[in-house]
Amino acid sequence: MKVRRCILLIDDKDQEDVSNSIKMQLRNDFDLEFILIRTAAKALKQEASEDLDLEKLKTVIKEKTSRKHIDIALTDFDLESSSIDGLGIVRMVHEIRPNVNFFIYSGNWDKVIRTAIGKDYQKASIEELVDGINHLIHDNIIKCIGRTDYKADLIEYLQKNKGDSIEHRLSTLLRAHGELKFESCFPEFKGMSFNKIADMIDGHSDARTDEWIETILTQTIAYLVTVNQ
Repeated sequence: MKVRRCILLIDDKDQEDVSNSIKMQLRNDFDLEFILIRTAAKALKQEASEDLDLEKLKTVIKEKTSRKHIDIALTDFDLESSSIDGLGIVRMVHEIRPNVNFFIYSGNWDKVIRTAIGKDYQKASIEELVDGINHLIHDNIIKCIGRTDYKADLIEYLQKNKGDSIEHRLSTLLRAHGELKFESCFPEFKGMSFNKIADMIDGHSDARTDEWIETILTQTIAYLVTVNQ
């Protein structure tokens, strides 16, 4: 059975040819869905301006990722916008999906480092360098790569992370019905949206999710036993 993966890709240039190439290369093992968002699209421009409208962009990200489990996201740092760069994109996505891991790619790493640190890295202290690195880690940026290398690095990442855990499968199913409220068999999560529970599973942010998963599995087995008697 093919492994399903959903990938969010944000760039100011059209990346459809690259995404189609990756799909073709991995077609025997993966069922890949790319959510492509082009920040230079006319529909995302400000009224009476050629610059990017950040609220429109955020709305599009939210709409396109609704009911989706995002396995990995990628963004170009060097966007043709005075309003936002790739690090800003990462933080915008994390306002919607706090635990999504990112690849960020660029053709100008001096600029990326200056942005992360807040100054020229050659003039930065060790403490400032470490603080900048910690910001990247906090933003779930798991790899920084050259712009022309992201295709190969993404393929390698997908192949290394081919297995599906029960947590991944549950999160994917929960996202598909994200607005529903949980009401049964685990009182501590009563009234939580499925999206909220999926966020906790993805981020390993609440130890109760392990108990919740065990409860859900127990209930499932009990149901199977009942219907098969």
